[in-house]
Amino acid sequence: MRQLYITCCFIVFSCFPILAQDNKEQFERIEAAKIAFISNQLDLSPQEAQKFFPIYNQYQREIMTIIRGKRPSRSPGPGSMNALDFDSDILACKKKYLEKFKAAIPATKAAKFFDVERDFRDQLFKELESRNRGRR
Repeated sequence: MRQLYITCCFIVFSCFPILAQDNKEQFERIEAAKIAFISNQLDLSPQEAQKFFPIYNQYQREIMTIIRGKRPSRSPGPGSMNALDFDSDILACKKKYLEKFKAAIPATKAAKFFDVERDFRDQLFKELESRNRGRR
């Protein structure tokens, strides 16, 4: 198990030399690292991963739709989303997908997912911040 963790950490941190590559490739490498991190942290079996990741992909698409809807247009009006609506939509999406995750993997693993996702994002930001400081 420790070896798997070390391997996943290596994958995560080896995926960060992405700054010189195009955006699509950067995104794909980060997503691959994220999937490896989630699989490792939730300790998903191959069968669980096969059930979980299609639901996760739907979740990602829905979250991105909500985020894109929040982006303010140049002229604020009825089309722009306020902060409370945005937070409410994100929360509703997470609640909906928590139930779907519980149907695919054990409830204890499903409940841990959002913390694991946040941990990955925190590590990614720290790594990028560290790299940016190194270039100055």
